[in-house]
Parts: sequence; structure tokens; C-alpha cells
Amino acid sequence: MHENTEIRREAQRISWPEKPRFIVIPAGIAFYHVTDSCTGRVKGFRRRHEDACELARHLEG
Repeated sequence: MHENTEIRREAQRISWPEKPRFIVIPAGIAFYHVTDSCTGRVKGFRRRHEDACELARHLEG
């Protein structure tokens, strides 16, 4: 099983006042996946957390 499978499952259980569609999940050392919270599919990836958050905001809009 992939090391981040449990992190992905936990991210789906987070209750948000207004749940974002795209979330950033750590995927290794200095590597982040931008994941669709509805389907769990990876929509993009970045090496810097700030860049991954920017991509998630862009996809959200």
C-alpha cells in the first residue's frame, strides 16, 4: 500500500465549514499532490507547498 494512502483517507474525513474541492496532500519529501476531494484523483503536483496551494486555489476558482 502506498505510504500516503492513510493520509488521503484521513483528509476525506475532515469536516470543513465549506469543504474545498481541491486539497494539498504530502506525497514524499518536498513533493505535494493537489487532489480532488470528491473523487480522490490527483489533478496536479508541485515540489513546493506554496506552489501546490496556489495550484489548488487556481483549480478551485
